[in-house]
Amino acid sequence: MLPRRCKKCRCYIAPQFDRCPRCNLRAPPVLSAIAKPTKEERAAERVKRDEKLPVIHSKNIHWVPSKLSVRAWTDMVDELKRRLAKADTPRLRNSVRSEMRLNDKMLARVVVPSGKNAWTHELFHAKHACITVFISPKGHRYVLATRDGPADLLMISRKKHARSIPYVRLVRFEKSPYARMVKKEQQDETTHKKRKAAKKERRLKKRRTKPTLL
Repeated sequence: MLPRRCKKCRCYIAPQFDRCPRCNLRAPPVLSAIAKPTKEERAAERVKRDEKLPVIHSKNIHWVPSKLSVRAWTDMVDELKRRLAKADTPRLRNSVRSEMRLNDKMLARVVVPSGKNAWTHELFHAKHACITVFISPKGHRYVLATRDGPADLLMISRKKHARSIPYVRLVRFEKSPYARMVKKEQQDETTHKKRKAAKKERRLKKRRTKPTLL
C-alpha cells in the first residue's frame, strides 16, 4: 500500500481509515504499489520501438567541420606562416610544417565527396548545459536521446575495428529537454526584464511624489 495524505491538513492516513483522523475529511482512495519494469524489459521495449525508426549508415556520412572551426583554422593559416618564417632551427620548422599539414587536412573536409551526405555539428550553450547538436543536410537538428527515451533516427556504424559505439539514437532538438530548457530561460529572462522595468518605474514615481523643502 502506498501512503496517503489528507488534501486539507496533509496528515498521513493509515490504510484502514476512510477519513482523516485530524480534520475528518474523506481520505483519497488507496493505491497499490505499481511494479516498475526491469532493466531487461526496458531494453526489449526500446529495441521494439527502434525497429520502426529510419536508419542512416555512417559510411554514407561525411562530417563537415562547424563554421566556428572553419573560421578558426582559416585564421590559423596566416599565423602558421608567420611562425614558419620566424623559426630558426630545422626542428621548429618541421614542427610548424606538421601543424600546417594538419590544418590543411581539416580545411579539406569542407569539400563533400560525391554520394555522401554532409552532416555538421555545433555546440549548444545554456545556463546549465553544453551539448553537441548534430545538423543533417536538410537542416534538422538532433541531439543524443536518453537511454529509455523516444528517438527519431538511428545512426549505425558498420566498421569492424571502430572504437565508437555500434549505433547512436538521435532525437529532434525540438522534442528534447534542452528545447524546454531554452523556453524556460527565455521566460525567466522576460520576467526579469519586466520586473526590472516595473521597479524602475516605481522608483521614478516615488521621486516625483516626494515632497520638497521649498
